Amino acid sequence: MTTPEPAAPEAAVQEAAVPELAASEPTAAVAEAPRAAAPEPAAPEPAAPQAATPEAAVPGAAPGRGASLHRGAESPVYNDLPHRVLKPGVRATINKMIMRVSLEGVENVPFDEPLIFAGNHSSWLDGPLVVIEAPRTVRCLVKSEMYTKIVGRLLLISGQIPIDRGRPDREALHTALDELSRGGAIGVFPEGTRGSGEMAAVQHGIAYLAVHSRCRVLPVACLGTGNALPKGARWPRRSAPVRVVFGKPFEVDVPANPRSRRALAAVAEDIRVRLLDHLETARAAPGETAA
Repeated sequence: MTTPEPAAPEAAVQEAAVPELAASEPTAAVAEAPRAAAPEPAAPEPAAPQAATPEAAVPGAAPGRGASLHRGAESPVYNDLPHRVLKPGVRATINKMIMRVSLEGVENVPFDEPLIFAGNHSSWLDGPLVVIEAPRTVRCLVKSEMYTKIVGRLLLISGQIPIDRGRPDREALHTALDELSRGGAIGVFPEGTRGSGEMAAVQHGIAYLAVHSRCRVLPVACLGTGNALPKGARWPRRSAPVRVVFGKPFEVDVPANPRSRRALAAVAEDIRVRLLDHLETARAAPGETAA
């Protein structure tokens, strides 16, 4: 079985999010800032009169969180009927028959505010599990190479957002911000690509999304997915238990200059430390599985 690999929105951030970011490899760390910063390109004006303005508060945002910096909303509204109708049955089938998945911390997931789900990434299973196991609809940023044939159709039906990691993909980034401006949930894996899942470094894309949407980040620890579906395997091993642990959402400090590369780097590092803390706490809890 081939499962989609989520993509970090770093390539989009390099142009659309932070003009100071130099173009680089989509999953590479951002280089030092140039001496002179170019002015931030203006986002397109809303197509509909009811669309949010730069000063409009994010729906469902916690009191005192401030106004969203994203104009929104230009992308089509996603109808999450497939999630509401199909997810319970799909979740039960995967958790009981195909794999051995246990859920923890579901009570930490709020339903009444925009949210960024952020998880560690050591297997292709991580993205699908976050989408399927989350008690609310989550739309992940997924690399555009996955949008072919049947897999591509399933990704589109389930509302996942394609992102071209080989260029500054402004459309993908703005689609994610639109979803958040409507009170929805976005899933990202800020390490950028599959690896050890140890949160040694995170891309700055998640910092941009959190700062410009003014919404909270909810950490997710996917434990055991590397053993359940090792690299090169086509089908998950049911003998390998998997845990999906949802943490408590947290706010990020919005910098005075949200266009500053250094400011976003500081926010990204704060997010990394918080995600790592959740990952270590989840591993230390009873019922731990190998990551």
